[in-house]
Amino acid sequence: MNNLERKRGHIQVALEQEPVQSCFDSVRLKHRALPNVNLREIALEADFFGKTTAAPFFVSSMTGGPTESERINRHLAEACNEVGIAMGVGSQRILMQEGSLSGLTWSVRNAIGMRPLFANFGAVNLPQLGAVQDLGRIIDSIEADALILHLNPMQEVFQPSGDTNWKQITDHIAQVCAWSPVPVVVKEVGFGLDVQSATELVSAGVSVLDVAGRGGTRFADIEIALNADIRNTLSTDNVFDDWGYATTESLTTIKRAFPTMTCWASGGIRNGLDVAKSMCLGASAVGVAGKLLRPATESTDAVVTVLRQFMSELRISCFGIGVSASVDLSRTHVLDDTDAD
Repeated sequence: MNNLERKRGHIQVALEQEPVQSCFDSVRLKHRALPNVNLREIALEADFFGKTTAAPFFVSSMTGGPTESERINRHLAEACNEVGIAMGVGSQRILMQEGSLSGLTWSVRNAIGMRPLFANFGAVNLPQLGAVQDLGRIIDSIEADALILHLNPMQEVFQPSGDTNWKQITDHIAQVCAWSPVPVVVKEVGFGLDVQSATELVSAGVSVLDVAGRGGTRFADIEIALNADIRNTLSTDNVFDDWGYATTESLTTIKRAFPTMTCWASGGIRNGLDVAKSMCLGASAVGVAGKLLRPATESTDAVVTVLRQFMSELRISCFGIGVSASVDLSRTHVLDDTDAD
């Protein structure tokens, strides 16, 4: 199975995945019977690297490579442009390694207009570049406002011929940070960031940490489903089902260790209330992916509908808490066992 065929398989298996119990269900926010705010006046605007967006959530990286991706990414980008939010594209590895622009051409930038758009490349693939400057190809091709480097060791390990040599990857990330003309974001792909890794990434010069914990698209499960020889590696498909950190666990831990570091949350974000809960736990922005994949296979309007629902739910969450802007959400709004006020 070549890279393009595997990417097609990613889309299909992701669409078939059933949702799991969410870590966000255990997080409760404080209700205010007298909110003292006007619902219609609640501000949701956010800043992404100097550009203002209509909301603090963004379309997180999903797919890049096969022909099907062009339609999906176009629908996502057009919806982001209409609603006024940011977007991260899927992995641009195929562009770098095989010269293919399929799914991630300049047309994505054209569709999203001047909204923030983020390039994406696998950190483990950095040693394979001829020079760090080669990343300019994926940044320039979409006029990216930031570069996302994704960490996916527990996805690669289940791929046939996956990249499992992660020695000195932090050094390569540091080289990218020193060179990059745009801010560098590092995100996990569904197992959550840990404090030790975050410490290395902060020292390397990363601008944003996206914790990307368990609860959303299960990429390890996708690779297991696509690997015809998986029984050479695993006795059953569910051996590692409980591996990693939930998004809420990772976000809470990382913010405790690095209170001033800019953190994004992704992984299992189902609605605007989950966005509000993430921001209360310390995220400055929140990535949404799985909830948008099926609408993105249908039409731009289908994506717009979901994004507007997210905005409405986030605004209602702020109203119920009694804050006039989503940027005012904080840990003080999380209900714990001692709260009765």
